[in-house]
Amino acid sequence: MPSGTKHNPPIDLLTAWELAALNVLIALHPHEDLDVKASRKNMLALMQALDRGELDTVLADPAFLKKTEGLLLAVLRGEQIDVVDPSIYDARREIFAAAQVVYNQAVARGLWPLHPEIKGAIGARK
Repeated sequence: MPSGTKHNPPIDLLTAWELAALNVLIALHPHEDLDVKASRKNMLALMQALDRGELDTVLADPAFLKKTEGLLLAVLRGEQIDVVDPSIYDARREIFAAAQVVYNQAVARGLWPLHPEIKGAIGARK
């Protein structure tokens, strides 16, 4: 018998990362009116913030990078990611690309170690 509380299924990895990135943008520019459904535009804004050097603290944030790495590993492993939100699904390529760029920057700057599976996949492509 239901307890009267709603059951909220766990959030998928892509949506979780997009929301984390959105929170970064909000923290960087709290007075801007950000459209939370404009995922493509928000990923572009995140990349522009990276180019301006505004993500330096984010690149050193273990929680954000662990979430980023988790998303990239899921994609690398071919895990199914069931995205419910249509705006996030429609922007999946941009979200994956942004996660990849953030991860690459953190690794290139020596702020995060390259995961062995990712390193192996890079080596296998050469």
